[in-house]
Amino acid sequence: MHSPKVSIFDLKAMTHAVGAVGVFPIRQAEVTAHGLHLQRPMPGHPDLNHQEAHMLPALDLVVTNFTSHPGCPGHSRYYIDMATVQPDPEVWTVRDLYLDVVILPDGTPKLHDVDEYAEAVFEGHLTPDEQRRALLSAERVVNGLFAHNNDLDAWLASLNIHLKWWKPVDG
Repeated sequence: MHSPKVSIFDLKAMTHAVGAVGVFPIRQAEVTAHGLHLQRPMPGHPDLNHQEAHMLPALDLVVTNFTSHPGCPGHSRYYIDMATVQPDPEVWTVRDLYLDVVILPDGTPKLHDVDEYAEAVFEGHLTPDEQRRALLSAERVVNGLFAHNNDLDAWLASLNIHLKWWKPVDG
């Protein structure tokens, strides 16, 4: 089992460092009332062209919308990571807590990577506080979606959170 993925978003340098994977340029970024909104290309990915994400520290969530390459079917409408999000004026740090909720293209939500979460807990990769936060965030997402007919925007709006999405930039 791998250690939790840590992402560093440097708003001054406009880069996204993903653990040992690499450093990628951020195309657009803005700090919003509820977190950080950014978009970046996904160079070299076989299926995905761009990712656009909202980091929501108060909810311990990262909500991502992936844009596929032309001709590649999308695997999700939204991918929601349970994560700790540490905001800072210039550098935001996100530590993945393994659990995810994937909203499929047809709108069906699916709890994802429970096996990875269980293994990470067993191997001691998460602190007790991180374990608690991951479970509470997943419960909040699943129950919020259930209460709003699987509509992410409606659930977030009930919390007075309104996510704005940019269209991907070509190239």
